[in-house]
This record gives sequence, C-alpha cells and structure tokens, in this order.
Amino acid sequence: MKILLIHPQNYLQRFETGIYGRHLRYAPLTMPTLKSLVPGGLDAEVRIVDEMVEKLDFSIDADLVGITAITGTAPRAYEIADRFRSRGSVVVLGGVHPTLLPNEAIKHADAVVVGYAERTWPRLLRDFKSGEMKRFYRDTESFDPGIIPAPDRSTIHRKDYLGWCTVEMGRGCTNDCEFCISHRFHRNYIRRPIGDVINEIKPLKSKIIFFLDPNLNGDREHAKEFFREMEKLNKWWVGCASLDIVEDPELLRLMSRSGCKGLLMGFESVRSEALLAANKRNNIGKHYRDVVDELHRHGIMVQACFVFGFDSDDLSVFDETAEYIIDGHFDLPQISIYTPFPGTPVFDRMKSEGRILTEEWSLYNGQNVVFQPAGMTPEELRVGTDSVRRKVHSKRALSKRLFLRPIMMKPFIILSYLGFRYYQHRIDVASREHMR
Repeated sequence: MKILLIHPQNYLQRFETGIYGRHLRYAPLTMPTLKSLVPGGLDAEVRIVDEMVEKLDFSIDADLVGITAITGTAPRAYEIADRFRSRGSVVVLGGVHPTLLPNEAIKHADAVVVGYAERTWPRLLRDFKSGEMKRFYRDTESFDPGIIPAPDRSTIHRKDYLGWCTVEMGRGCTNDCEFCISHRFHRNYIRRPIGDVINEIKPLKSKIIFFLDPNLNGDREHAKEFFREMEKLNKWWVGCASLDIVEDPELLRLMSRSGCKGLLMGFESVRSEALLAANKRNNIGKHYRDVVDELHRHGIMVQACFVFGFDSDDLSVFDETAEYIIDGHFDLPQISIYTPFPGTPVFDRMKSEGRILTEEWSLYNGQNVVFQPAGMTPEELRVGTDSVRRKVHSKRALSKRLFLRPIMMKPFIILSYLGFRYYQHRIDVASREHMR
C-alpha cells in the first residue's frame, strides 16, 4: 500500500513565494504522527509532503492520499484532493477544518476523519485494505492521552525549519475564549503522561524544544511536575501560556529553571470590554506591563499577541493600543485581525446577523477582514491594524524595546525587528497577488 500524506499551503505560507522563509517555520506534527500510527501489518510505504517547504508532485503514485487542513488551507486541500481523486487515488481529509465542517469536506474526499485520529486513522487504514472504508470516522470513546504516540520524525528535514524539534505536552485549553476552535475539537484539556513526553524529548538532538500546546499551564499541578522532569534534560524551550501564569510563583520559577526562554501569550486587547465579550477573563484586571516585567525577571522573553476588530473597538483603539505597546516592555508584538473561524460561537452569531462578508476560507488567516466590524468599516479595520503593525515595529519602538533590556535579550529583539520588516513587505505582496 502506498500512502501519501500532505500538509497543504496557504497563500501566505506558500513555498518560495509566501511571507515566511524556511528559517521562520516550525515543523508540523500531524503527518509525522499519522505515519507513526500506520499499523505494521499493512506493509505500507508512507511519504510525507509539507507544501510550506517543498513542491507537491501531482504525479506521485499513491493508493491513498491523506490531507490535513486548517481553515486557511482548506481551499488548497480541496484542490489537491480533487486532483488526486481524478487520477484514481482514494482521498481522506482530516484536521481542524474538516472536523468543524465535515459535510463540506466530504464533497472533496472519499472519507473524512473528525477529531483526533489516534484510534480512527488505524481503523480507517484497515478498512481501506479490506475494501470496507466508511465515509466518516469519529472517535466516540473517551480519549486516552496514553495512546498519543511519539511522531515519526524521520521525514522532518531539519534544514527546512527554524524549529524542527516540535513537541506536544498536552492538547486543548482550559480557557473558553469565544473566538477559539479548541473546544469544538475536544472539550477537555488533555494531559499526556509526563514520562511519555520526557522520553520523546530525550533523544532529540537539539538544544531547544518548541512546544505546540495552545496553553502549557492548562493544568498547573501537572505542569509543575512536568517542568521538574524537564529541568533534568538541560534544554531550552519556548511555548504558549496564558497570563495567569504569573499568579503562581512556584510554576513560573519551575518553568524558568526547566529552560523556558520565551512564551507566546494572548494579551488580545487593552480594553476590558473587549476581553469580557471574548470571554478572555484571565486577562481582565491585569497590568500587562507587570506581567511582562515578572516574566523578564525570570529570563523569559514575551511574544505578545494583540487583536483588532472586537465589537467594542472603534477608531481610537489603534493609536491607544500602539502607544501602549510601544511604552510597554513587550519583546515581540504580534498584531492580527479578529477572525471568526467557522465552527466557533462567534462565527455562528455573525452569520445569523448577516455580518460574514466572505466564506473564501483562504482569507481566514488573521490578516484579512472577513466580517463586518461593529464600530468601523472593513477598510478602516484593515488600515488601522496595518498602522499599528508599522508603529510598534518602528525605529522609535525598537529603541524603547531595547532600553533597559538585558544584553542577552537585545540580539533577539533586533532580529525580531528585522524579521518584521521582511514580513510586512512579503504580506503586502502576497495579499495583492492573491486578490488578483
């Protein structure tokens, strides 16, 4: 059996012409995990193609083609699926978008895997082998984190990614933000057995590990135990966490001692009414600068995510937030446009209100206005967000960011500034080309 597994591209991440160079990418784990789940008795030959770092050859001979898709890559995934089906291959779609919209995905596939695939993917392959493959595969059993395997990293080419040592400590999030798809994928926070994760990390020949978890502190006691074990490995790591991490000094200390060098955190908005409406309650009442300063005291850099387009936002929010970021101590601001992804409560609400402007899924990537904002026009939201990006990455902002920073942090801050200049140029070019 010949199996081809494909990670499709979005126009912003396209190989050679997207906004990210190879050195800015992280290795995705979906397809290496699926490869490790292929039953040994099937005598399968598995090939993986990540379109973000290599071209897809449509002449590849494959009995079964598996394609994963997030919303922004769904149109490309469907295009790939249709082409391989026309050549006689059986196509299976899975991932976030097909899980959220399985009835849409099945129009382009022979089967759709809904949700996590640890049990359903091996079952599907055996059914395919016996000629009894079904159209939909859903895991209806209680999920056991112990069945999550270590990915087969043999197909991950280190030179193609800034972060090739990507790892999951867990899945999901204990928060319930209105705009997040996490709870539509799995309601509960999933804690992998600590020994499994540590044993997966030990043989990785890299000083730095990139955790892909949406929230590493989803279960504080579990996280504390994990970071005590992580400290023994003498590695560095980066990942994502929520702001309430500073409420637990012991957890923060353990993270620092275990090698944490940077965290991506969703600050989202400087206005409490926006946070409340989005159910981002952990952020309300916190002084962002105090949060960042506390992390800096532990040697942890902060990539701060801010979003524009909340219903409470008006035109004054752009200058207000830009000045707040410039005067704050954020190491790398990340600025995005609010995106109501299909399958989330906010999408359903906006759809019922007639505010969804397009269902061209390739535009659902945090860089385009796909809905009617409440307090401004779509063009004002686009222009205002772009103005914040430019201001918070200006030379004036850079000089403030460098002031009083430890010497060891300054090179990373400068590199992030230079990376933004490249990013901003490429996003403008890529967006213009895509809209033609």
